[in-house]
Parts: sequence; structure tokens; C-alpha cells
Amino acid sequence: MSAPELHTVKTRFSDLDTQRHTTSRTYEDACLGDRYRILEEAGYDWKRMLEDSVRINTIASDIRFLAQQMENMELGIRTEVRPGETGVVLFTQEVLGPNEKVAAEIRTLIRIEKDRQPLQILAAAESAEALIASFESILPFSGRCERAATDRDLFYCERNPFGEYNPSQYWRLLEEGRWHFTADSGLSLEDLVALDTTLFYMGGKIRYHRPLVPGRKARVRTWIRNFEKIWSRMRQEITDSVTGEILAESLDDLLVVSVSKSRPKKPPEQLVTGFARVTEFAEGRVTDVDK
Repeated sequence: MSAPELHTVKTRFSDLDTQRHTTSRTYEDACLGDRYRILEEAGYDWKRMLEDSVRINTIASDIRFLAQQMENMELGIRTEVRPGETGVVLFTQEVLGPNEKVAAEIRTLIRIEKDRQPLQILAAAESAEALIASFESILPFSGRCERAATDRDLFYCERNPFGEYNPSQYWRLLEEGRWHFTADSGLSLEDLVALDTTLFYMGGKIRYHRPLVPGRKARVRTWIRNFEKIWSRMRQEITDSVTGEILAESLDDLLVVSVSKSRPKKPPEQLVTGFARVTEFAEGRVTDVDK
């Protein structure tokens, strides 16, 4: 099953971040709206879902960012749907810029549930196992390094009509963790400028395990898994500040870029050394033994 229609959204000034480009959360929220549109066309708009105790349980996201966007731009959302058994659905979505070039790709795996039990709204076209297997698992932390940690509030006012948090709230917490990581590492903005180096978040994998609890703090732990050629592979975990349970985790792709030349480069030795304390596999690529 697919949805070939191209639906559009317009970016706003409030969607811009400190880098003066549209935030990743803007793309995710736009894609979320189109996922709900698919369910509405199948007879379940969000109001009926609310009345019938039907929910979307987001399991995983794979993300790629390909082009930056500005404010007041009309973005197209193109959505392909692969329904599986036991309420599992895979959405593959492209965000198109005004020039119709792909700005972002987001793959999202969900399970539709009613009273916490699987609900089959869309006719299954393949097995749930096949859809789930298309998302790689993330290796657990080995304990080989220190991790930067920061606590962030979960605000009641940021919940959706279901009293829950949209996936973009997990994205916000992970972004907060990345900002804190740079500050915690001891490398200042001036240090990075001196190294003619910056790190661009180009996407990654997010695996959602448990819902965020409103009113509590979430702890975000961040570290470098390894450096690989022009890439820094960053790992993050969001845990409940009370129970310690892992609520979500990610493996992020950060591109190492020369500021002066605006092109990728190998990470300078000073950067690798500066991050050594919080690098899990300092020797480089993760080996089969580590896996």
C-alpha cells in the first residue's frame, strides 16, 4: 500500500535553529502529520483514535538529512506505506525542498494498538518480522569509556492530544545531549574554530523503548562510539531519572567538516585526543568481536 499524493507544509521562522536552518524536529513533525493522515484515510482520525483508545506506538526511526532548508519554504511530504501483521506499519517518507530535491528521508516503524493490544487497521501485505528486521539493532554500551550526562525536564505542556509525547520530543532530548556533550568534553567553540573543524548531524538510528513520563527529568548520556574516516559515530541513551530504565537510544552519524573549505575531512588528531575520555572504541572501527 502506498500514498503517492504529495502533501505540503510551510516552514516558519520559529523552525530555525542556531545554525539558521530548519530543525530536524520540523521534518519529523511534518512527517508525523502525514502518518496520521494515512490512518485517517483508513477510517481512524485522531479523534476517533482518542475515543476508541487507539494509539500509535513508535518503535524505531532511521533518518538521513541531505539538504538544509530555511524559513517560509514549502516542503513536500511523500509517504510510502508498508503494512505488516499485528498492527506493525513501516512508513518511508521523503521531505522535498522547493526544488523537489530530497531534503530528508525518515523511515519510521510503528505498531497500532488498542488498549495496548495490536490492532490491524491496514490490510497486512507482509510479516511484522520482516518489517522489524529491516531496522538494525543498536549495540549496547560496552562500558569502555566515560559518558557525558545531563538531565532535562519533560514538560506537561508539550504533550499531544493523547497526553503523550510525539517522537520529536525524543529528538529534542537527543539534540540537548549533543549540545551538552560538546561543552562537557572540554573542547570550546574557540577550540573547534582553531582546529578548522565542525561536526554536522547527518542523521542516524533511533530506537524507542518506553514512553517519556511527564513531570520527570530524563537523563541523556552521550559518547562517541568510534571515528571512521570522515565520520564520528555518536551513541546516546535516554533514561528515566527515577527508574533508570532506557527509554530510547540512538546511533548518530556526525560528519567531520572543514569550516574554511566547507567539505568533509578526517578528524584532526587534537579532536580525537580531546574526545578520548568519552570514546568507546578509540582504536577506530567496531570489530566483529565487539559485535
